[in-house]
Amino acid sequence: MPTPARPLSFASAPVSTEETRALLQERIALYAKTAGLVSYAFLFVGNALAVLLSPRITPTMVLQHPPAYWHLAAATLAVAVWLVTRRGHLEHRTLFALDVGATLGPMAGYGIMAAVANARPEERLDLVVLLIALMTLSMRATIVPSTSRQTAVVGSLASLPVLGVAWQLGERTGLNPGPVLYSALWCVISVIVTTLSSRVIFGLRERAAEARRLGQYVLMDMIGEGGMGTVYRARHALLRRPTAIKLLPAERLGAETVARFEREVQNTSRLTHPNTVAIYDYGRTPQGIFYYAMEYLEGVDLQKLVEQRGPLPESRVVHVLVQVLGALSEAHAAGLVHRDIKPANVVLCERGGVLDTAKVVDFGLVKDVSPGGDATASNVDALIGTPMYMAPEAITSPASVDARADLYALAAVAYFLLTGHTVFEGNTVMDVCAQHLHEAPVPPSERAGRALDPGLEALLLKCLEKNPDDRVQSARELSRALLDLPIRTWTEADAQDAWVDWTAPPESSAEPTALRVSLDARDDQFLSPSK
Repeated sequence: MPTPARPLSFASAPVSTEETRALLQERIALYAKTAGLVSYAFLFVGNALAVLLSPRITPTMVLQHPPAYWHLAAATLAVAVWLVTRRGHLEHRTLFALDVGATLGPMAGYGIMAAVANARPEERLDLVVLLIALMTLSMRATIVPSTSRQTAVVGSLASLPVLGVAWQLGERTGLNPGPVLYSALWCVISVIVTTLSSRVIFGLRERAAEARRLGQYVLMDMIGEGGMGTVYRARHALLRRPTAIKLLPAERLGAETVARFEREVQNTSRLTHPNTVAIYDYGRTPQGIFYYAMEYLEGVDLQKLVEQRGPLPESRVVHVLVQVLGALSEAHAAGLVHRDIKPANVVLCERGGVLDTAKVVDFGLVKDVSPGGDATASNVDALIGTPMYMAPEAITSPASVDARADLYALAAVAYFLLTGHTVFEGNTVMDVCAQHLHEAPVPPSERAGRALDPGLEALLLKCLEKNPDDRVQSARELSRALLDLPIRTWTEADAQDAWVDWTAPPESSAEPTALRVSLDARDDQFLSPSK
């Protein structure tokens, strides 16, 4: 059974998504606008120069010259196509018709312009129209995304006015079929060249689009970069859902890195708490790039928020902590210890119309302590975390770290939110770690220079105890204790006031990063207090 012929339309072009359809409409608008403005420029500048340089030509003669009307009509038709395509949503078949109209319509006008000019044969207006056709088709091939088949059809139709003018010239001079054959030869050459140009440009566009596509996701722009890969804002090609894509480039591939990357996505996907970032998909491209798609959070992390706005009010801090503790409670119940709780890994955003929704992100350093957990992968004998927020046991005995280390880190985050300073500050990583081991924290009210709720301060200092047994023992217990404090509730109106004039700050280069140090290679001098 023969295969039915495929109708000529933009379905053969890369328009399988709304994005490519919109691009097509935008490019046809640009093509029509450019063609119209260039034509207007030739009309007015050419006639102005004719009046200025030739004493025999007057403005009245120009205004009464019939070819000028047809030139004006051709330019106006192109501009009309631009006005139609510059806004709104046009379907593929409509776009195809407008593409043909923006090319064939003006070319017909130029052909009639030459036909009614009553010029002498030696002026060879057929070559003028041929030159216009070459310029028009080249412009279209460069601007409009099109398959070679479409370009060949549009180019052939646009050549008809050229052949008509050449035939008229041959009839007047009695030289037919010479002028027609000559023009036809050049038309064939121009159609071939522009068709090849479209094929090359179309192919490059497809390759560029493919390079930006990961499965059903199309990459938009980079929004972050770290040791475990690069994060891009992306969009699902069919669902139109904003998404964040984290990539692990091929040059970073290694057994440990890939295992950590896979562990991050697998562990995060096990969690369903609304304050944990959601994972949508995971895969590997044919080029060997690992990626996973997650919820796109259009907001601000706590690090940048404090850097730009300064310390937060107690009520807002408690509001954020309770949400984070909800996410950690689920993770800890599943046997997962985050190990990198820090301000940069808590994002405030809007979800379902609710402002100041906290989301815990980046489970790349998670430790699985569940009975079925992968101890080989998670219990690495190394310093893991961000120094300013590492619990003492994470420094001295990483393999023994449990959920209480996350509570220590979260208390350090709360300290930063209230004071604008980390619990301990030093010139080196070793200095900071030594303070975590041996120094008592300065009460946050002293660092903040303002009175804080005594119960909140005592609770945070309890969570910052060196011995895990002396801390609050669970995320649920800490959450209940925070909610029992006599601190005013952070309301929806408060959140709206806090976000009303918010502008995203520039990317901070001083954001603390996670640390991974082999214990076999470290200097243990900082584990003992200096003499």
